[in-house]
Amino acid sequence: MNIGDRVKLLRGKKGMTQEELANKLGYKSKSSVTHIERGRDIPRSMVVKLADILDTTPAYLMGWEDTSYDYPNWTNKVFDENSDYIISEDVKIHPERYTAQKDPSTGKIVAYKINKKIELLDALFKKLNERGQDIAIDRVEELTEIPKYQKGKPVFTFRRLSENKASAGTGFDLNDPDQWRSIEVVDTPEARMADFAVEVEGRSMEPDYFDGDIVYISLASEVPVGQVGLFIQNGRGYIKEAGDGRLISRNPEFDDIFPADGDIECKGRVIGVAELA
Repeated sequence: MNIGDRVKLLRGKKGMTQEELANKLGYKSKSSVTHIERGRDIPRSMVVKLADILDTTPAYLMGWEDTSYDYPNWTNKVFDENSDYIISEDVKIHPERYTAQKDPSTGKIVAYKINKKIELLDALFKKLNERGQDIAIDRVEELTEIPKYQKGKPVFTFRRLSENKASAGTGFDLNDPDQWRSIEVVDTPEARMADFAVEVEGRSMEPDYFDGDIVYISLASEVPVGQVGLFIQNGRGYIKEAGDGRLISRNPEFDDIFPADGDIECKGRVIGVAELA
């Protein structure tokens, strides 16, 4: 079975329709789930989200386990300091892997759920040889030194988020003060370098840019082929990949944009995605 087969199997076990799963994933139609179940490649972040919705693990969905993971029989029982139940040794040894689920009415822990990000990292780490594991550790240590990836990250007030959204905007006038608003973002080099930012509307650039993402724009009159920019056609703004004679939608469900449909003006190059503080 591939990942699509496993998603379909677990969805069926939960009595969930494709429309219901699509809604939980944030999609407006079932077509995205249809593509997933047909075996289309999806980003790791989506694997984690699917695993959480379907009550399984990323490892199972990716085919790294032979059977679906059911939470051990010590979940869904009440645990407190006076409990007679014995909490799994694994929870005691690896508490960082688990999130306690509390009953809001009693404050008692009723279940422990696996932290799927930790589990996915563990599964990936185990696939590496010793040299690969050493390199992975080095890379993680490097990430801990980069401000934008740190917990308690420094905040920066970004003052030029456009009131217009890409794919729904009516232009981006840098001299119009009423067109811009400020937001608090994580302080990064991209936030400091950007001339302005715009919110992405729609799914045409998934899996690289999602509906609701805020992207940083550096002013440019053209963008090299293969890179992503902000373009205006017929008064509407679009985040698209610059192609040879067209603007490319990275999501195959959406059409590309061609100059024959109206003159295309490049407003700038996408240099990063903002992380809200």
